[in-house]
Amino acid sequence: MKKFLLLAIWLACGPALAQHGTGWYIGGGLGSTKADFVAGDFATFATGTRTADDDDVGSRFFGGFRLSPNLAIEGGLAFLGSYKQRYNDGGQIAVYDYNASALTFALAGNVPVAPGFSLNGRFGVAFTAAEMRLRRDDGNATPPFCPDSWWYSDCSSQSTNLYWGLGAQFDVSRNWGIRLDYDNYGEVGEEFESGRADIEQVSVNFVWRF
Repeated sequence: MKKFLLLAIWLACGPALAQHGTGWYIGGGLGSTKADFVAGDFATFATGTRTADDDDVGSRFFGGFRLSPNLAIEGGLAFLGSYKQRYNDGGQIAVYDYNASALTFALAGNVPVAPGFSLNGRFGVAFTAAEMRLRRDDGNATPPFCPDSWWYSDCSSQSTNLYWGLGAQFDVSRNWGIRLDYDNYGEVGEEFESGRADIEQVSVNFVWRF
């Protein structure tokens, strides 16, 4: 009997609350990003012992169109943090900033699990960019020092990766909700230009449905 009642509540309430129909939505928020660097890629940027940050604060903005109550097409822009790469060669210090960002396009699914609460998932492609910028040099940074101009940068790279994410959403009202998301952007950067890192992000986002 208890199982029957739970099933009846699921069929009656869950889909009804999830039925937001079709239409547009936007969202955005802040979160924690983590980078797992390929250490060997960074050996030639300066002499000395290297240490690196592996976490920072990131942000993301997204928007989508619901094709049905449970399926949407979603695009997003994510700023994946700035990580310092430090080199110490007998007291001579060189510091680079490693900056990463991503543009994403994905199919997004939504599954209600309780009244006002749903799980979501995303799977698609991420166009990522990574860049090394020389922040400090006591003489141990290795040429070309990542020079930058209006038309080129020697230490920047772009890549295209598979992208996926999972999340949970609480609907405060029919029009807006709060979403906790995990997003994996794969390996950003390039071995011989900016260096590579696997980057993931956990963020808290506000969502507005039109």
